[in-house]
Amino acid sequence: MEKRGLSSEEAVLLQQQFGLNQLPAPTPTRWWRKLLQQFNNTLIFILSIAAIFSVALSHWVDGGIIVAVILVNTVLGFIQENRAEKAVAALQSYLVEYSLVLRDGDWQKLPSTNLLPGDWVRIENGERIAADLHIREAYQLQVDESLLTGESVPVDKHLSNDNVQGILHAGTMVTRGSGVGEVFATGAATSIGHIQKLLAQTKPSQSPLLIRINRLSRWLGLGVFILAIIASLIAWMHDDSLEFAILAAISLAVAIIPEGLPAVISITLALGVQRMAQKGSIIRQLPAVETLGAVTVICTDKTGTLTENRMAVEDLRLAQENSESLHRALENMLLCNDAEISDAGQSSGDPLEQALIDYAYDADSALIHYQKRNRRLDTRPFDHESPYMATLHADRIAIKGAPEFVLQHCLQEQEQTDSFWQGVISEMANLGLRTIALAEADISRWSSLDQGRWRWLGVVALLDPPRQAVPAAIAACRGAGIRVIMVTGDHPRTAATIARQIGLVEAGSVRVVDHAQWLAASPAERQQLAREVNVFARVQPADKLELVETLQNNGEIVAMTGDGVNDAPALRRAQIGVAMGLSGSTVAREAAAMILTDDDFAHIASAVAEGRHIYNNIQRTVLFMLPTNFAQGMVIFIAVIFRMNLPITPLQILWINTVTAITLALVFAFMGADKALMQQLPRPVAQPLVPGILWRRITLVTIFLLLMVFAIFEAGSTFYDVVHARTLAVNGLMAMEGAVLLAMYGAWRNDRGDWILIGSLGAMILLQVLFSQLTFLQLVFQTTSMSLIDIGIIFFTALLAWLAARLIMHPQQMFTFKS
Repeated sequence: MEKRGLSSEEAVLLQQQFGLNQLPAPTPTRWWRKLLQQFNNTLIFILSIAAIFSVALSHWVDGGIIVAVILVNTVLGFIQENRAEKAVAALQSYLVEYSLVLRDGDWQKLPSTNLLPGDWVRIENGERIAADLHIREAYQLQVDESLLTGESVPVDKHLSNDNVQGILHAGTMVTRGSGVGEVFATGAATSIGHIQKLLAQTKPSQSPLLIRINRLSRWLGLGVFILAIIASLIAWMHDDSLEFAILAAISLAVAIIPEGLPAVISITLALGVQRMAQKGSIIRQLPAVETLGAVTVICTDKTGTLTENRMAVEDLRLAQENSESLHRALENMLLCNDAEISDAGQSSGDPLEQALIDYAYDADSALIHYQKRNRRLDTRPFDHESPYMATLHADRIAIKGAPEFVLQHCLQEQEQTDSFWQGVISEMANLGLRTIALAEADISRWSSLDQGRWRWLGVVALLDPPRQAVPAAIAACRGAGIRVIMVTGDHPRTAATIARQIGLVEAGSVRVVDHAQWLAASPAERQQLAREVNVFARVQPADKLELVETLQNNGEIVAMTGDGVNDAPALRRAQIGVAMGLSGSTVAREAAAMILTDDDFAHIASAVAEGRHIYNNIQRTVLFMLPTNFAQGMVIFIAVIFRMNLPITPLQILWINTVTAITLALVFAFMGADKALMQQLPRPVAQPLVPGILWRRITLVTIFLLLMVFAIFEAGSTFYDVVHARTLAVNGLMAMEGAVLLAMYGAWRNDRGDWILIGSLGAMILLQVLFSQLTFLQLVFQTTSMSLIDIGIIFFTALLAWLAARLIMHPQQMFTFKS
């Protein structure tokens, strides 16, 4: 059938008529609904109850300040949610799908959003169909239409006027074969348009990390409730009024609750995911951020991930060294090939097939239009079970595939035995070259092609050099306690050579396990192989899944890379599935938790580092906010129990919490990564966010802050009135918070986090100056001006807090605080 397609001029006119090939954006959630959703938080709920009781008791200022704190944190969460939505939208630009489209007579790679009715589109195994198509060519084509029909069994498709067999629907997935289709509907006009609303309503699952944070919030809420009840009962037992008892409970709740924690953690996650995207790693599933820091094994493909996927033919060994055999082999490279070359001389398609086309044209310029002149009548696409591709033409069947497989199906000349060619293939593989066999057969054998009796033409050797950044990335993984395993479909000797070149294994002999050896091994032997071997070759997709499961049975946390349709089960089974953004199929990308935008292995190592970085920063934030809030709460609790003057009033505590949330608490969200981050063992995946040893340290810091606040207040009360003493206690506590922050931050990192630290400390100091000196704030919070002696006391208090925090946290021994 004559391929037509559209011209550029027709495309411009049709674009104006039909618009972009995309479904209409779902109706956005109204802003007021998003704002109300911010109140669906345990900590904010408790504060809201406190505000209601304050207003009910006519404590208008207290109630007003609590409401102000609630609004500040809900608005911060609201703004962050909008930022997150924009960030997600921005990340989608990394994931633009492309289609091979016939425009102006040439096959061009265009964004799928540019498809128009009348376009001719080439479809391949593993692709998601981007528009509704009439089939024009089909080669063993099967499509998964479960998205539309719910039927999980793939449907056979072929050239037909039947609306089932002859039409491909947008959103469905090609599971086998290839073909060409003509677009007849795009965007909202496609069959998938009517289920758009159902898709838009699908909500993402919550990250285990966020589940832990919510669980921590609930426990804090329960603890606050119990302590508030105890404090109010004790106050009542001391014959205080009911109003005082309720105010004591409110004060305790306001003091302990770190109301800014959820917003700060969301900001930390959003910034980390954006940093990953900038480094070439798109996180599709938020739990991956947490799991990345616990990965112990990375199973990676070779081609395009460890190597550049920039193929070039290095050698061609022919069955007969003469011009006729060379010409036949070059024709075969062009015929059995899905890549094409434009009139401008630019080839497009699979890198290996592009390399064969480029080599053939360079060797014989007379072949420039040979591919177009010799029309393809039928195709047998490459399949992992039968690793070869064959195309039927008027005068021959052209074949290329894995040398061992093709060799078994060929008739050899007497002087060139199978062992001779196996030696040639091994020689090429020892040089790190990838090998592809060329063969042909008579057209009469098309129906019985699998039975063999092909004619051997020779073997092509292609060079795919290792990526320059890979050796350093593998060394970084090794230093981080992460084992890297190469899992490739290439020849064992090629795999071994590349493994040596990139430093995956030591120089010398390399132990390689191939498909046959893996298949023959018992479950116990497989577990041993998975522990000891770092190179697996001639691997089939089922082997990948079994390898992942075996490693997991050994207690490993596995990241697995993949690009094909058949890789999807292994990607889904691994704790972190990593799909290729350039060469990967849509099926693989949708099964994965992470996508590499340029298929580079080095991005996996940087993503693991970033995952550890994000987790550490969230943990730092929690460890910073909890002791300061606990200290505030225990000040209220102890003062009520022992009927003492409150060193800090509830309104002043609200001020402290608000200032901390908008200044100091944000520092760790922007903090740079520790230099030794990738020199530590992976974090146990079951480790809680705050392990037992950290709870003990939180307790010690809490006790220190508590004692210091009472000491400052009592000393101030000796020389000043209670207002002055409380002002001194508030400023002393804020100074100690800044000192604890500095102690936990560690060394200067020479990055943006350092300037955020300086800016946050500066903003905190400025706000405290206003708190003490500004007349309006003095009236609201009952404060007074500080003298130079007071400032000296505050500075000395901060110094003691810094020393205590450094001593308690032991940064030189605990990975969380190393710099």
